[in-house]
Amino acid sequence: MSQPPTIETIPLETDSLPGTVKLYQRHLFVCTGRADWPDRIEVGGGFLQALSEAVQARAGALSLKVKITACDDPGSGPGTAHDILVFPDAVRYREVQEVDLPVLVEDHLVGNRLATGLRHETLTGQHVFVCIHGRRDQRCGDCGPPLIERFKALLADHHLADHVAVYGTSHVGGHRFAGNVLIYPDGCWYGRVTLDDVPRIIEQHLAGGTMVTTLWRGQMGLSPEQQLRQAETWIDSPKS
Repeated sequence: MSQPPTIETIPLETDSLPGTVKLYQRHLFVCTGRADWPDRIEVGGGFLQALSEAVQARAGALSLKVKITACDDPGSGPGTAHDILVFPDAVRYREVQEVDLPVLVEDHLVGNRLATGLRHETLTGQHVFVCIHGRRDQRCGDCGPPLIERFKALLADHHLADHVAVYGTSHVGGHRFAGNVLIYPDGCWYGRVTLDDVPRIIEQHLAGGTMVTTLWRGQMGLSPEQQLRQAETWIDSPKS
């Protein structure tokens, strides 16, 4: 598992963001090639619902708590097959069919090992996910797409486009904190991100490896209580 970036210690605002991410330890992104997902992907039919049900059926046996999200990456398979990105493992499963889901769940999610019977590859670089799920909440639908455009343009200006991928996603939780931006493989969540914040996230986090604490909502693998305790350590710390 990748280590989180170092922390820039600066005071928190009174209306703080930390502690607003529900505990999860593994995140699956289903590459759908579109951005018009149902309001709730877990009951919207098709592959997304099948995956959600397969995971839920084995919830008691999972080695890690799993979160499932759709993204707009086109993937590599025909219409009935989907690529799945898995973090923090940094694995991409190629052309997964519904019939393959029991193998994926039993091997990777329950057994905590690669599903070697499925085509897969290692993911490299950093991955930025921005919620754009307008059917779930219009705020995300309004602010998400411009954030993606801004990230892509500035990443190209910084010669980072080949090292940082940017995706639009379905609902990740906390639409009142839109724009919501998640960065993997370290699993950092940012909230209330505006277009003016994008240069700092690129320069400070993606290029510099230092977390932007004023936008930090939480972290993959931390409970809300642990996120709050982490944030408390920043308040009185001297600036680095």
